[in-house]
Amino acid sequence: MIDHVKPTARIPAVQGQFGSRLVTYTTQLPAGAIETILGHDPRSRHWRQLSDDIRDIYEKLQRATTPKRLDAIVRYIRYRFIDRSVILGAFPAISIAVEHPTEFEAYASISDSGVGVLHFDLSRRNRRIMVDGLGRASAAMELVEMSEASDLSAEVRAALAKLLSEFSLPTVFYVPAPGTSSFTIEEMQQLFHDFNFKVQAVPDRVAIALDHSDLYIGLTNKIGRSDIITHHGGMERKAASLGRKSTAIVVQQNLLRFVRGATEGERFLEAKNNSDVANPHLTEDTLPIYEDKIVEFLSSFALSMGETAFKDRDSLHLTSPGWGALGIIFHDLYDRLNVQDLLAAASKLGQLDWHRSAELWSELVRERMDKNGETVLGLAGGGAQTRRAITRAARQFLGIDKLLAERGFEDEPILQEADIEDYAA
Repeated sequence: MIDHVKPTARIPAVQGQFGSRLVTYTTQLPAGAIETILGHDPRSRHWRQLSDDIRDIYEKLQRATTPKRLDAIVRYIRYRFIDRSVILGAFPAISIAVEHPTEFEAYASISDSGVGVLHFDLSRRNRRIMVDGLGRASAAMELVEMSEASDLSAEVRAALAKLLSEFSLPTVFYVPAPGTSSFTIEEMQQLFHDFNFKVQAVPDRVAIALDHSDLYIGLTNKIGRSDIITHHGGMERKAASLGRKSTAIVVQQNLLRFVRGATEGERFLEAKNNSDVANPHLTEDTLPIYEDKIVEFLSSFALSMGETAFKDRDSLHLTSPGWGALGIIFHDLYDRLNVQDLLAAASKLGQLDWHRSAELWSELVRERMDKNGETVLGLAGGGAQTRRAITRAARQFLGIDKLLAERGFEDEPILQEADIEDYAA
């Protein structure tokens, strides 16, 4: 007679261990299996439907996946996991804490290798909580729902189904070691805390230097290799600013600010580097166009200034706010006003006195002592404040300030404080 039936799933896995209390099982899960394996839908909009204990962990420790972030991850999957992708894409493993010890059956032929089958308990009494990778899992689940949506065409649903069949999520289960007691809810909370709050983010300048997929960084690198930049010293990566001994004319993160402003405008320049634009000007198709136009703009600007003035580090255009202002002016001329003779406008802009000692900038600079005891002119205000002042002066000099106002363009961005990137002058 059958005593009882325990609902389980047979999952091929590789066993690992962290001390005597915890074992891990590593496998790959298709997107459609996530909800079944967890026993609940982990997406933040469904947290109210969870049991009190599990909901408490997600609400107090997890961060809700905002629609903007979710859309960005979905877009990453749809455009980086396909054959025609510009560059390959992948996800790190998602992590799931499992309450009770779980039976593991090693393959007989390789019994000492830790490779075998996990008999995974799917019952509600065995609580499972996603402790890392909620955004990735949520985006994958969104695509599953999209592939089944009746309001999408059969062609689109088929394309999504094909995409879902071509990737799976690396998954690590964190489980009590055999012969030990089940995890307490506090232990599962601690795992989440350790995974999410003991991580040190790398500085933006290092992340920028390592990223080869972001279109704005890609365009920055192309411009950094252009003749106009390399002829005048080139672009320096990873540095926050140019040192005294540096022969470069710009650091990568300042040129990136120029590119973000030039392509999408002031709001995007001030937003965090990992933010997205709903309908971006810069796409895979427009990237070569922007590259050509920006290089032409900078070349005309530099030619008008003269080589000595263009390379002069005491000029505001080579500061972080100055590069940002140049990007905004390009965006004004090319995208907002659709100026026909862009090179003539760039040439006129080069005739502005950009040196810090110019009377025009008297409110923006202050005398200060450098580390060698010499008196130098430094910027008086913060990066964003100074950049806006330079932008206003450049607009007035070109006579486009009134044109922008007539066409209803805002002079300054209105952003939430949390969205503004604080950068040094």
